[in-house]
Amino acid sequence: MHMDRLIFELKASVEATSLYILMCAFLDQGEAPTLELAKSRWNGDERSLATAAAELMDLGVIERAAPVPMDLPLNLMPSSLWHWPTPETL
Repeated sequence: MHMDRLIFELKASVEATSLYILMCAFLDQGEAPTLELAKSRWNGDERSLATAAAELMDLGVIERAAPVPMDLPLNLMPSSLWHWPTPETL
């Protein structure tokens, strides 16, 4: 199981948290976590998917890539490397 329950304490948006859970599910199924694959299961549009991915990159949850690749696997980072909110940012 790849999902780290600390994602719920990170204070990410619902969309970013949903994308993280989806990416972890792909890994659990032995699939590469790409945005192209996520798009087929995403309830929003492609722009909201890219926004969620960018937020996860900003939070250090997935490795930063510019531009955000649709067809390349995204690298999930361990929670010890995530950018945790400070009291000023909450």
